[in-house]
Amino acid sequence: MNVFQRQIIKGSAANFLGIGLGVVNNIWIFPLAFTLEELGIYRWVERTAVLIASIALLGLHRTYVRYQSRFEGARGGLFLSNILALALGSTALCGLAFTFFAQALAQALGASGSAAELQFLGAVVAGSMTYTLGLSIASSAKRISIPFFLKNVGIRSALLIGAYAVSRGFSSFGEWMRLLAFAQLGVGLVVLVYAVRLKGLPLVRPRALGEGLGKELATFASSGIVMAMMTMGLATIDSQMIAGMLSYEALGVYSIAFFIGSFVDGIRRPVSQALSPQFATLWNDGAIDQIATTYARTSRVLMAVALLALVAIVPNVDDLFLLIPSGARFEAAKPVVVLILISRVIDYSFGSNGEILSNGPYFKWNLFAISGLVAVLIGLNYLLLPIFGLRGAGFALIIAYTVFNLVKARFLYLKEGIQPFGRAQFQLLLFALATLGAALLVDLWVDGSFWWRIALKNATIALGVALGFLALRKKI
Repeated sequence: MNVFQRQIIKGSAANFLGIGLGVVNNIWIFPLAFTLEELGIYRWVERTAVLIASIALLGLHRTYVRYQSRFEGARGGLFLSNILALALGSTALCGLAFTFFAQALAQALGASGSAAELQFLGAVVAGSMTYTLGLSIASSAKRISIPFFLKNVGIRSALLIGAYAVSRGFSSFGEWMRLLAFAQLGVGLVVLVYAVRLKGLPLVRPRALGEGLGKELATFASSGIVMAMMTMGLATIDSQMIAGMLSYEALGVYSIAFFIGSFVDGIRRPVSQALSPQFATLWNDGAIDQIATTYARTSRVLMAVALLALVAIVPNVDDLFLLIPSGARFEAAKPVVVLILISRVIDYSFGSNGEILSNGPYFKWNLFAISGLVAVLIGLNYLLLPIFGLRGAGFALIIAYTVFNLVKARFLYLKEGIQPFGRAQFQLLLFALATLGAALLVDLWVDGSFWWRIALKNATIALGVALGFLALRKKI
């Protein structure tokens, strides 16, 4: 097992440990401690911080991953120093700006009563920026497990303890938001310091790199700004539009659905972080055959993970919501969970096409494609949210990701003759649908106690998954 594979496994393990904490937080502690409006405010601050951070980093984290393999020794230290100076300057500016103008921001959003909580947005933005930069630097050194652990386990553990204190009346929502801000900022700084030390490059006074690279780097970085903005827009636009078109209470309900439906992102993120520098190097080396092999492999693996989540969660969604305190408040989230899971299956089935495009010669085309996707997603949410409510956001995700991935896959096939699909994906889908159908029939037809029904239903799921694994393990 090589370093790349070990880091994916360790990063995924850290993410799934964090997911376990997230289950406790989002399914039990947060609904117990906070109102729907407070959940919505928390979700808005978190998602907005990610969006702002991705823009304010000026594409520098992507630029470092794309070009770091070109610089060694002292020049590698100069390149890293330049990246750090620009990124940290932007971080300080954004952090201070969003801290001091929280009141004005709250009034602009029509949420003046939330100004006390929004004042922590600056620290959360700064924390997100430093973490993102640190993670990118660490990924270039093939070390992503510790950053993932600190974020997914460290921050979520702190939030769990803080939310429990709120639920017991020992603290308030505002104090908990302060904890969120300090935890994000602290972890971000620690990850950045860790990553820089990991690289072991000498830091020097920032100056021009020479060799006529300035224009090339600036072009890539500027496209990276728009790329990051669009990428994060995909992750946040549903939350922004739900808060704006519906309410913070609706966003609070949606946050539960989104967490359950997208928990498989716990494996997608470390895979993406590990693959990005690898694809950059392969493109530089002209190793298109290796790119094609990795493309097909990630499609099979990620599709299997997404289908497993679909099969495990959909038959149990009603029972899962019984675990949530005052779960009736979140009834509208149930169908949204299913729709988000379907969108993940579609997106994951196309493998690593985004990483291939964004780290190679077609990064400009990928930028246009993502921009189109964001525009489509905004339009779909605008049309569907008033008609279907929260389900409209789920329908929008399914339609948008289907079109987006088909376009990207078609482009790669026409330009490089590579595509991710084979017989294995078709067989995975058949096993998943058969298992899902059997579990739903058991849930529908079996009489008896609550626990007997759950046991038999999940035994059916386990049997189907086991048979699928035995039949397809060599192909995946």
